[in-house]
Amino acid sequence: MTDRDRVLASLGEPEGGSMPSDWSTTAPKVGFDLWQIFQKNLEAQGGKMVTVSVPDTLAGQRCWFDDDALMLLAGPPWVSASTAWEAKVGVTVADCAIAETGSLLLSTGPGKHRLASLAPELHLALVREENVVRTLDEGLARLSKRTSVLITGPSRTADIEGVLVRGVHGPRGVWVMVV
Repeated sequence: MTDRDRVLASLGEPEGGSMPSDWSTTAPKVGFDLWQIFQKNLEAQGGKMVTVSVPDTLAGQRCWFDDDALMLLAGPPWVSASTAWEAKVGVTVADCAIAETGSLLLSTGPGKHRLASLAPELHLALVREENVVRTLDEGLARLSKRTSVLITGPSRTADIEGVLVRGVHGPRGVWVMVV
C-alpha cells in the first residue's frame, strides 16, 4: 500500500459517491462518467454543481472575478464589487476537476490571483468540460510551477469544541459550473 493509499483510506469513503475499487489511472472504464463521479463526490463534501446559466446565477450579485473568468462570460448582468472582501460571489476558472475526490485544482498566474476563491461567501468555479480527470495524481501532474490551491468543498472547521462551522476560513458555498 502506498502512502497515498494509506492517506485516502484514513479519510474513509464520502457518502453517495466513491470511486470504483478497481479504478485505474491508465485504463478507461466503460460506463463511468467522470463528471457524474465528480458531482457525487463534490456534493458529498458540501459543494454543488450548477447547471443554470451564468447570467441567471450572477444577476444582481456583487461579484469579484479573476481575469480568466471574465474572459469566459458574456455581458455584465452582475454588479462588480470594489474588492474581493465586499463581494458575495467570487468567480474563478479551475485548472481541473478531480473526480476521485470532488476537488478543484486552481493555479495562480497572470489574471489568476485566486482571492476570488477565498474571500467571498460563495465561490463559483468554472471548469472547461475537457478538464475533468480521474484521480488526484492526474490532477497534480497538470500543475504548473506556480502556487496552486486544492479546494474540496466549502470552508469548514471544528476547532472550537468540535462544533462544525462553515465559512470561517473561506467561502460557505462552492458551486461548480461546466463551461
